[in-house]
Amino acid sequence: MKKELFDYIEHNRTAIEETWSVLHSMPETAFLEKRTSAYLAEELRQCGFEVKEGLGGTGVLGILDSGRPGPKIGLRADMDALLHTNETGEDIAMHTCGHDANCTEALWAAKAISAIKPPESGKLFSLFQPAEESLGGALEIIETGVLKDLDYLIGTHLRPAEELPLGKVTPAILHSASAKVEVFVTGEEAHGGRPHQGINAIEAAVGIIQAIQALHLNPAIPHSIKPTKFHSGSNPLNVIPSCVSLCFDLRAQTNEFMALQKERIIKIAEYIGEAYGAKVSCKPHKGAPAATMCPELINITTEAIKDALGENAAIPAQTTSGGEDFHEYAVAIPDLKSTIIGVGADLTPGLHKISMKFDREAIIHGIKVLSLTACRLFDKNII
Repeated sequence: MKKELFDYIEHNRTAIEETWSVLHSMPETAFLEKRTSAYLAEELRQCGFEVKEGLGGTGVLGILDSGRPGPKIGLRADMDALLHTNETGEDIAMHTCGHDANCTEALWAAKAISAIKPPESGKLFSLFQPAEESLGGALEIIETGVLKDLDYLIGTHLRPAEELPLGKVTPAILHSASAKVEVFVTGEEAHGGRPHQGINAIEAAVGIIQAIQALHLNPAIPHSIKPTKFHSGSNPLNVIPSCVSLCFDLRAQTNEFMALQKERIIKIAEYIGEAYGAKVSCKPHKGAPAATMCPELINITTEAIKDALGENAAIPAQTTSGGEDFHEYAVAIPDLKSTIIGVGADLTPGLHKISMKFDREAIIHGIKVLSLTACRLFDKNII
């Protein structure tokens, strides 16, 4: 089975490259992936999948049903591109996070399985999700209920060169929980020559930042808190401002630690604001949950990596401070076993960089590992 799968993938190298080229040429941002989803839906139909479109706005789900009871195994890729401002000041959509590669891998893994080893029992689900970058797409898909009985879900993502070089693959990217907290500070306007008549919202906001930066939490749990926005409006330069809005970006390796960070930030902001005589309100935003490690999938995927790329290709599960809404599925679907595979691609200078580039041989690696992992899961769970 492994040889036949890999022969099919190698035989279709030109078509795989064409798929990536098509997807790369039509980048679309969150919830606007209409051409992308239409293209992927048609490709799935052509290889025998039942296709549902318009899920969560632009999501696509292909289902390959054996007609017999058995495991429900899903492959997931994200479709959206990012908006960048180029040298001329124009805002353009670009695939600088590699979602075009993720979709190519998931599509061709599904094609390989349907052509070489369709499931003898159970169902294969091929999910193309919108809006990962805005962290809203997974929740929209979950809301439709189409995955509620899923047993396994496997994703894939290219990794930066400093994490994984070409030829190395990890069975699990353990993303951090991510979130944001906006803080609104209201003081009282005053003339710059009579500061005692007002309450300087900037001073209060700076005090909040300094106090939060001085917060010491358990260093054994990877985490970070950093200010990412500070705005005081368009006051004349000799007027003490009455309003400031600021935002903190939060990362934590566990969901429990994220909840603690949010609680502490809000308490500190309110306390410091009161000390300055200002009013403070905080608005926490739901981000992405932390990854849940699945030893079963890690073991099966590790063996698939070794069989596909060689004994030394498999790298242990990797932690990262990046966030991913892929992990919403494990939170929402009872007993779901999931992992997101990290594929080395010699990707430079980094994800979300306008000049991002990678070695497209990584796409072939991802297809082989993804398809072999799914096939072995079906074999393991044959009823």
